[in-house]
Amino acid sequence: MRIAHVTWSLSTGGIETMLANIINEQVKTEEIALYIINDEIEPTILNRISNKCKIYKIGRKPSSKSYWRIFLLNIRLKMFRPDIVHVHAKRVSKVLFFQKNIVRTLHGIYNKTDELPKMKALYAISDYVRDVFVKQGYNNVITVANGISCNDIAFENHSAKDFYEIVQVSRLYVKAKGQHLLLKSLHMLVHERNITNFKMHFIGEGDSLEYLEDLTKELNLEKYVIFEGFKSQDYLFSHLKDYDLFVQPSTNEGFGLTVAEATAAKLPVLISDIEGPMEIIDNGKYGMHFRNGDIVDLADKLETILKGGYDYSMINSAYDYVKSHYDVSITAKKYIEEYKKLL
Repeated sequence: MRIAHVTWSLSTGGIETMLANIINEQVKTEEIALYIINDEIEPTILNRISNKCKIYKIGRKPSSKSYWRIFLLNIRLKMFRPDIVHVHAKRVSKVLFFQKNIVRTLHGIYNKTDELPKMKALYAISDYVRDVFVKQGYNNVITVANGISCNDIAFENHSAKDFYEIVQVSRLYVKAKGQHLLLKSLHMLVHERNITNFKMHFIGEGDSLEYLEDLTKELNLEKYVIFEGFKSQDYLFSHLKDYDLFVQPSTNEGFGLTVAEATAAKLPVLISDIEGPMEIIDNGKYGMHFRNGDIVDLADKLETILKGGYDYSMINSAYDYVKSHYDVSITAKKYIEEYKKLL
């Protein structure tokens, strides 16, 4: 089967990371090509993709009105003659011509556009995302859960500590990822409850960096917070295990790829109780959670953990659950099975 994956860009983020992982699985059995329309490409992600995958960099400038690049994209696709064209972002299908079997992954609940009814199939990254779109009348939505490369993630067993290295990994974008809520909760711990046995590491880059740095100073947390910047997936897979606690305070998340990765590194996890990430910890069976947006509840849960109150006995079961449900080999196989139903 010839499968063409088409995306606007290959910059940093969960979508791009997952796409690279899925391609690396699918090339083991199928003929795969990747088309990157815009010239926004992160080398560390591009370099992870198997050389068995044909990669076409179309080189379009974002928001460009140039028809030449779109023409080039369609010529490249015509030469490949794909059986399935799998798009991974809004409006990509608008620039594809004469392709029949176009499918799309829905990465969140705000993906609705007028192109969705024209898709041969829609794949939701979680049951939560699927249910949202089914309620909107899209009956061709199937859950194909996001996948991670469990075997590539180093892990070690964790237990209660006197001092905790806490990590949060995601794009620095407070409107969805909620890093500001975490900072406000840490302020409560330090300046109201005298709890200081931690260092907070934010890994990632994004538009909210300056705001978060200013907020850190305003809350007098400079001694306790480090902004690590962007780290490659290879780095994260090797070093997640070196931390003692993973926290994800997202207010909106279709899945929660980094939650799954932290669980595969056998880290204790504390997440907001939104639907996507809660699926990963089986609604609280395999991790701790706090009320979405509630900085007091977040501070209370952090205090419990920093005082040795995490149930470490669930970590190995959490690892087994993630590996059996969210390994990328399962995701890639499910996609192939669904593609075949369309041919």
